[in-house]
Amino acid sequence: MKKLVAACFACLLLTFAAGAANVGTIDNGYPGDTGAQAQMLCDLGLFQGTEKGFELEKPLTRAEAAAMLTRLLGAEEAALSGDWVHPFTDVPAWADKYVGWLYGNGLTKGTSDTTYGAAENVTCGQYCTFLARASTDYDFYAWLLRLNEQEQCDAAGFVRGDAVSLSTRLLGELYRKNGDESGLSVAQALIAKGVFTTGQWGTATRHVLPSYYCIDGEGADTQVQRTVAGVVVASGPVGQRAVLCTPDRQQEPVYLVTGSNGQPRTLYRVDPDTMGLTQIYACDADHTIYPLCWVGNAHYFYLNEWENLQSPMTVLLVQGDAAQLTGITLTQDWELQPHESGQLLLGETGWLLTGDGVQPQQMRGTVFATLADGRTVTQSIDAEQTLIMTWTASGAPLNTIAIRNSLLAYPTDDARVAFAPQLSMHNDVYFWGSAGLYRMDNDGLTQITALPAYDYTRDPSDGSFVIVTHNTNRFVTRSDNAVTRRAGDTLSRILPDGTEERLLPQLPEGSLLLGTVNLLPDGRIEFTTLKSTEPRKLGEFTCVLDDGKVTVTDATDDIFYMWGEEAVEAEQARLDALGIGSGAA
Repeated sequence: MKKLVAACFACLLLTFAAGAANVGTIDNGYPGDTGAQAQMLCDLGLFQGTEKGFELEKPLTRAEAAAMLTRLLGAEEAALSGDWVHPFTDVPAWADKYVGWLYGNGLTKGTSDTTYGAAENVTCGQYCTFLARASTDYDFYAWLLRLNEQEQCDAAGFVRGDAVSLSTRLLGELYRKNGDESGLSVAQALIAKGVFTTGQWGTATRHVLPSYYCIDGEGADTQVQRTVAGVVVASGPVGQRAVLCTPDRQQEPVYLVTGSNGQPRTLYRVDPDTMGLTQIYACDADHTIYPLCWVGNAHYFYLNEWENLQSPMTVLLVQGDAAQLTGITLTQDWELQPHESGQLLLGETGWLLTGDGVQPQQMRGTVFATLADGRTVTQSIDAEQTLIMTWTASGAPLNTIAIRNSLLAYPTDDARVAFAPQLSMHNDVYFWGSAGLYRMDNDGLTQITALPAYDYTRDPSDGSFVIVTHNTNRFVTRSDNAVTRRAGDTLSRILPDGTEERLLPQLPEGSLLLGTVNLLPDGRIEFTTLKSTEPRKLGEFTCVLDDGKVTVTDATDDIFYMWGEEAVEAEQARLDALGIGSGAA
């Protein structure tokens, strides 16, 4: 049986050349390319070559696929030793018993009553059906494919390189043949059947399939492990509590940090082959270490007080076995942004993290938007002001707009920074939020109005804007699904010269809470008002503003669900009583 299962896919004649590019349409995105994956399968006894090599670029016939499926099902011995009968007249002698066994077991019907189509090339869908039959009890194979792969293969032509990629991908999928619910991968199932050993799997897959690192056990029994497709291929002792300290569990080199809360922390590098540990850096009991990013051979970490993740962040650079503090300390919110030379670390000060170390960078703040042309808008917020800055694709400043925080707009000091004026929405042309409404020009953002703008619509007839806003001496918020945001309570028109024209009178605080605004084809203004419905949720009334008067036209389902048709009438009556409804005297 070992030889039978080991012969899986043996009919696929695949080629390997070191450093070859991916061949075919299917691309797993694994560390090893198609050729490396083919060699891996060959090393595991799952593929056979000929004097011509593996021939990745050539198609696969249905006759070859018949032998492949028979072997995958572990039935080659039964097929070759049996006396099988089938009605097909186009099957070559070498494939006769394979096709006969498939036919006798109801696994193929051929292309007609008398033809199997042995010389026809297999399509992506047919090949995936064979793989599904080999590892499950069903023909359904969508789980094996990614978006649009089958269509792309059909357009380009299915070749042996595609078969390699799909066969390799199958090894990491669950084995569910004959109702198997053990949760083993196909690779684990093959090891359990004795097709190849764990050691052979670990050697063949190194630098070909992605490795997954994890910590297993507790206390003195703690180990760090490397797994491939669910198979533990290497492990090493840690001997104490540890956590992985790497941007993701597949990226190498791998680091881990030992130590519990209140204890000194130590950063180690893990050798992926021996799983041995090399000490890199130790910090005191008040701090812990987190991964930041890898840039080439430079690996960046940051240190925080373990009891206060909002404490100042100190950046550590590791190159090889040497570690050094970079001098970067960030005390505000920070984030990483991709950069052509490394990673941009943004906060109060901008830093460019490169493979050679850190460099000061003009760009700073919190990134709000990156446009298609590479320009970036950042916001830097403190208790006194908000700086909205536009930068070129190379990180050079275009313009800066400073907005002082109005004390009248904030009920407490604690809320001052949390609700400071800032942008919250954009569409690459217009930017808006509690900091106002802006237009993106060649030279950066241009302010249309400093009034808070929580939604807007542009009137093409005169170039004016209608915005959802509020008086600057008010602090208006909305809470939906337990998330609190700034909101507006009135409508204003901003004329092309920046003049404000109030469309609704100032009403008692709390009278209105507005959502969106839109311009109807006939020039009337449509907007929504918000009403609390179920706990922590908001329903919407749709209203139309015409000649200064508001008509309620509709409501969302949740409002109708709770209050019925009368809800629209009740809201209209409420607006009438406020003097802004169409039924007001």
